[in-house]
Amino acid sequence: MGKKDPGALESLLWRVSLFVGFRYRDPVLHFVILTLDSAAVTHLLFESLHKSPLLVGDLPEAASFSRVIFEMPKDRIALNLSQKLGHLYEDALGALLESSEQVEVIERNLQIQIDRHQTVGELDYLLRDREKEGFVHLELAVKFYLAVESVDGMMFPGPDARDDYYRKLKRLRAHQLVLPGKFFEHFPSEYRAEAIRTEQLIYGCLFDHVGSEKPAHAEFINPNCRRGRWLCEDEVEDYLRGTEKVWVIPKALWPVPFPLLEGVELERWDSGQGVDRCVMVKITGDERPHFMMPNGYPGR
Repeated sequence: MGKKDPGALESLLWRVSLFVGFRYRDPVLHFVILTLDSAAVTHLLFESLHKSPLLVGDLPEAASFSRVIFEMPKDRIALNLSQKLGHLYEDALGALLESSEQVEVIERNLQIQIDRHQTVGELDYLLRDREKEGFVHLELAVKFYLAVESVDGMMFPGPDARDDYYRKLKRLRAHQLVLPGKFFEHFPSEYRAEAIRTEQLIYGCLFDHVGSEKPAHAEFINPNCRRGRWLCEDEVEDYLRGTEKVWVIPKALWPVPFPLLEGVELERWDSGQGVDRCVMVKITGDERPHFMMPNGYPGR
């Protein structure tokens, strides 16, 4: 009998402990969910940051940050799951970076100011690479976009249709990723003695409509990114007819690929409830995430 992998055993124990405590009915989402064990969810977020395919690859302004330096924190960490998903992922990535031997976290959310009254931008992380000279400005994003056909061509709004892939991409390329180049003279003096290179990590998922015949594509989207399907409330009954089970994915776990959730207890989708906001579900036998959207989405 071969030796057991202690890392695999530890990962299994984290998953077993993921959902603990009591059940309650969420007054906004209208379905029963289990209380999340924040330390176990945090561990899954660490795994996702390390293993999940990126939504966007290298950009002309900034290459993708190498994730080979990531190391799991040795201590049990429980992040605040009640904060916004982007802030939660920022904290998770910060913990991974703090545990790495290759980089040192110098600053987080470093504001760049022309003067005390005018802030021109903010760096998610400023790192020192212990193996290479200079600093690394690292930007993080976790985004979900739905491919929507329109008379003007393919659109890529987010669950909140005011968000948009191309608008986000333009903002990143024209502003956030070029802050060191545009405003270097306004950086704190202690960071101006060495070069600063910018890199990025953009996670997420691209969802095609259940009626689409082929996957949608957008500029700079990673061809191997995580893909999903989406549908509106009035399409749910027909689409799920004959489906054995449908499971609800808590928002804190939206970025986590389903193979990492193996063995995790999830709540069943209540088909009798309406869809008044975006809900991510897992369908038995399908490893793709599905977004259920309110009727009329995206409302343009």
